[in-house]
Amino acid sequence: MRTSAALSFVILLATSAVAQAEDEVITVGPWTIATSSKADKFDSCTMSRSTDDINVSFVRADDGLALLLDSSKWRLERGRAYKVTLVAGQRSADARALAETRGVTIALADRPFNEGMRAANVLEVRGEGTTLRVPLDGSIAALARLEACFVNNSSVSSDTNPFVAPNRNQWSQAQYEERKTRNGVVKCYRNFVIGRYRCHRFY
Repeated sequence: MRTSAALSFVILLATSAVAQAEDEVITVGPWTIATSSKADKFDSCTMSRSTDDINVSFVRADDGLALLLDSSKWRLERGRAYKVTLVAGQRSADARALAETRGVTIALADRPFNEGMRAANVLEVRGEGTTLRVPLDGSIAALARLEACFVNNSSVSSDTNPFVAPNRNQWSQAQYEERKTRNGVVKCYRNFVIGRYRCHRFY
């Protein structure tokens, strides 16, 4: 009887510990980074924040980077693909916003635009009815951690499965550094562990 009770207690503690580990998140400035799993298998990493009644999430998965926007005030036509223009700094890109009832998913497939977005302060999503402004403060470091989250967890998934090819993207972890100068703050990043940094000055 005591053995059974002790065993049940141990199982309860183990289950609680696993659930706690799965719920752990990382905060980078105003952004919260967390992992997502499907059927006990790693699926993606998300980078989220809320502002002006809009919930903003960047999702990094096997098929690339996507932007999710949702609001309790929206009433959208589910399944419809709205034409939008994304603007970040000096770069812009045309995209489609796939709608649910209260949110949209936008695939960020334009690599040059994504690189420019890292250094921007605001991402504009221009639709036919209005322009949504997504604050990007703190996003350089957060996007780097998002990529690191995906690469590290993808590597673990591959290492524990002998029937799939090992992850070849371990060197694609984004690198970031920031330094203060007399003339402002210089923020630098690179998409690979080796190679030149791209630097931008903020006054």
